[in-house]
Formats: sequence, C-alpha cells, structure tokens
Amino acid sequence: MQIRNFSSLVLCVALLTVAAASQPIKHELKLGRGVKEYDRYLLKTTYESVTQTKMFISDILRGDTTEKMSVILNAQCNVVSVTVDGQEKEKQLVIRDFRRITQRDTVDLLPTGTKVRCWFSDSGSAYTINDAPAPDSIVNILVEVIKGEGGSRTGNVLDAKKPVAVGEKWKMNIAAFRKVLGPDMSKLMKKITGVVTFRSIDSTGAQPTATVAARAEAPKFTLVFGQVPSNASLVADFSLTVPLDTRFPPVGLTTSTKQRIVTAQGVARMELEISTNRSASFLR
Repeated sequence: MQIRNFSSLVLCVALLTVAAASQPIKHELKLGRGVKEYDRYLLKTTYESVTQTKMFISDILRGDTTEKMSVILNAQCNVVSVTVDGQEKEKQLVIRDFRRITQRDTVDLLPTGTKVRCWFSDSGSAYTINDAPAPDSIVNILVEVIKGEGGSRTGNVLDAKKPVAVGEKWKMNIAAFRKVLGPDMSKLMKKITGVVTFRSIDSTGAQPTATVAARAEAPKFTLVFGQVPSNASLVADFSLTVPLDTRFPPVGLTTSTKQRIVTAQGVARMELEISTNRSASFLR
C-alpha cells in the first residue's frame, strides 16, 4: 500500500514538473531604459537613405531616378548630463570613423580624433566640432546618425502592460507614438496602427538580451507636396535589443521608415518613395 502511494506521488510530481516546464517564461521588459551621467560607450552606427522618383505622363513612365546615400559613424561617447527620465541631454564624442558613401564617391566627413559635442532637446539638436559651431552640411548628417539615447519615451510607445513571453504580440501605444511624430505630422494621419512583437532572447553574450520588434503604419493620408495636395503613406519599423536585467540600458536599436507620396497635376504624375534606416549599437 505504501509503495503504491509513493509511486502515485512520484508520478504526480513528475506531471507537475512537466507542466511547469511547458509553460512559457514571461518577462517584464521595460523597454524605456535610463542612461546615467558619466556613462561611457562605443557608438557604432550606420544610416542609409534611398529616394526613388518616377515621373509619368499619361500613365507612361518618362523618368526613373534613384539616389542612395549611407553614413558610417564610430565614436567613443561620454555622457555629460541626462534628463529626469534618463534620456541623454548632452554628450561628448571622439570620432574614430565618420564617412559618407554615395553612388559617386566616399568622403571622410571628420578625421579621427575630432571632438564633437552634442545637445538634445524637444526643440532640436545642437553640435560643436572641436568647440566651434558645426557647419550646416555636417549638422544635417549628425542629426540623422547621433541621437539622445535612453529615457522613458521608447517604453511609453512599446512597453507591454504585463509580462510577456517570446513570440507574444501586443498593441503599440499610438497616443505615445503620435507624440514622437510631433503635432504637424500626427495631425495629417487620421489612422495609425501598430503592433509590437517579442522576437527572441539571446543568451550567448555576457548577459541575456531580449529583442523586440514593432511596426507602425499610417496607410493613407494627405499632405501638401510641392504646393499640391498629395496621397501619402508611412511605415515605421523598430527593433530594440535590451538586457533582460532591467537595470541596464539598451545595447542596440534599429529604426527604419518608408514613405510613399503620389502627386498629380493634369496628365503628369510623380511617385516618390523615401526609405531610411538607422542601426546603432552601444558597446560598454
């Protein structure tokens, strides 16, 4: 009798163990990670833009051009100050590699060792190069490749309301995403949808990291392009890699957008597609 009861107990424990093992592990990701003053990291980032323009006359293709440009930036970063929610407010960079690549040439934008100082705010960004004001030609590139990292804004847009397992999906916070777009763009887009997916966990490094991907879409809206009301659409993709330990800041971020604009006057029609991609890793 005792042997039978013991066997039943062992079987019950085994079944409970298997059931527990089959349950997916859920994680509270907290994607809006704060950066601290005096933080140091190596920034490795690339930025790419592709602009394709097609011209039609009476629905016959009369012109088709594509412009491509990419920027490579590697720099040592020192964080000088942050906002109350942990977003970088000021940081200093020492350039290791800063190049622009087009279909025509490759240009070194700043030499190795150049010191760049950056300030970030809701009204825009400012930069100096070796303590002198940066020329507009360089600022226009810096504003695309160097961002104020960290802070709660990313979490406001992408965070799940409860712990999630790999493979789970949830709705993006569209109200928070509209704040990122800004009032002018948000006003044009009557409908925006967005989904976030917990893609994977990587345990091969010094500490396990989670990768979360998201897509927001504004399928159709009207904007004025060349003083002509035009049909437009926007797709924005995000991929964020963060340590599972929520005390540590992100280790990688990729953002991309694809915007299509179609404008017509009489028998003439122009179709414009603008694609951008920025990929950054933060090596500490």
